[in-house]
Amino acid sequence: MNQDAASLALDYAGSLFLDEAQQGKYLKRWEHTLRVAAVGRKIARAEGLNTEAMTIACLLHDIGYLECRTDEDCDHHGAISARMARRFLEIVGYGADLTEQICYGILIHTEEEKEFPRPASAFELSVADADNIDRFDAWRMASILEQDKFSEQAPQRIIVAAERRIGLYTGYKSVRVGTPTARMLWDRCLDMQICFYQRLRAQMEITAAGQRISNTP
Repeated sequence: MNQDAASLALDYAGSLFLDEAQQGKYLKRWEHTLRVAAVGRKIARAEGLNTEAMTIACLLHDIGYLECRTDEDCDHHGAISARMARRFLEIVGYGADLTEQICYGILIHTEEEKEFPRPASAFELSVADADNIDRFDAWRMASILEQDKFSEQAPQRIIVAAERRIGLYTGYKSVRVGTPTARMLWDRCLDMQICFYQRLRAQMEITAAGQRISNTP
């Protein structure tokens, strides 16, 4: 293997997601992949894990979407991604032990822990951790607000939605992660979301109260 394996993985994933034949369908997935790789590197460096292998795992964790044909495939795209990643890593001659860890981490990132074929190491759990940390960070929150058209909703509906999300994200604090670094990053994302929706709820309660006053005969 003459070229840096992480660079090869970057090129491979990019060639799949950015293929002109896809007409931009996977652009956001590619952008997500790049952020996940950055989070994975941060975790690996802080925890003394193999940074190159973690970068590769994160770059390849979602490539299975390109071969998904059904909703069930999408729900379990980790298994498809793992198969594709294994083929790629065997072609470039990556080490067998690290290949196994990379592929297992990719496989389980879409599965419930009770469905894991075997217990997972901190490295293997960190693939899902990096994925989830990006999925609950600021960009995803902004895209959800846009998708749900929050700015067009009535205050009372926003209050209800905010309360639901506060409860949801508070519950997510009990999610198991693989390392102390992932715990810190995960809790930081959740705290940001919870704080935002608490403030949003408070503002909408003021707005709703004002509307009731103005509507009083």
